[in-house]
Amino acid sequence: MSFLYLVIAGVIMGGFTVITGGGAGALYVSILTLGFNVSPVVATATSLATMFPVAAISSGLHAKSGNINFKIGWIMIGWGTIGALIGSYFSNDIPTNHYNRLIGSIIILLTVLMIIKKRQPVKLVKSVYHSNKYTFCQTSFFGIISGLLSGLVGTSGTTTIIAGLTLLGCTTFQTVGTSVFVLSGISLVGFIARATSGSVDWLLASILAGSAIVGATLGANLLKISIAKQSKSQNNQIVDALLILGNLIMGLALLFK
Repeated sequence: MSFLYLVIAGVIMGGFTVITGGGAGALYVSILTLGFNVSPVVATATSLATMFPVAAISSGLHAKSGNINFKIGWIMIGWGTIGALIGSYFSNDIPTNHYNRLIGSIIILLTVLMIIKKRQPVKLVKSVYHSNKYTFCQTSFFGIISGLLSGLVGTSGTTTIIAGLTLLGCTTFQTVGTSVFVLSGISLVGFIARATSGSVDWLLASILAGSAIVGATLGANLLKISIAKQSKSQNNQIVDALLILGNLIMGLALLFK
């Protein structure tokens, strides 16, 4: 595969990240393994090295628009860090097929719950109080599952984060912004855990990350100009549909992989 295609893929995935809150880690891994004959171990580490700077830039862009719920985000990052470390440690011991089917089933179930939730009136979630044990447990659960996804197979894990934020009552743009914020933290932990093995292809990571940052910047401008202005309530049916479709595709891909 030509490096030009890699740049194009990076730009598209960067735009996808900032608009939908998803890290597209599985696509990065697929591109690297199929297009450049990179081993799965190197592809996973390189994917995580790519996702962190893209997610960090995307988080900054969303923070300027007030789209990030930091209280929810920090809880998810904390538990996601634990999940990522556990996932990285056991990544070579758990049968991939069994893991994929389990996570795929969970994602599909959560996607169905997302659809149900989106059909109900949505209230803006301004804070998460630690005294609310149910909410805290929900937030922690989605965070640790996301971390496990990142550590075990190098995917971003944002499918569970997006589902969790939706079920917690976040609006469309809160969901997207907080998701990339959580992704930046979890991907950094996963990257550090994998990078210590020296398995990152820094050339491919640099090309992907650089082009993805360009895509994220373009995507943020598109979101602000052509989408966000259409919804004063911070909800958008087009982005909601993309979130649900993306989660469904990821769940089915893991289930039947």
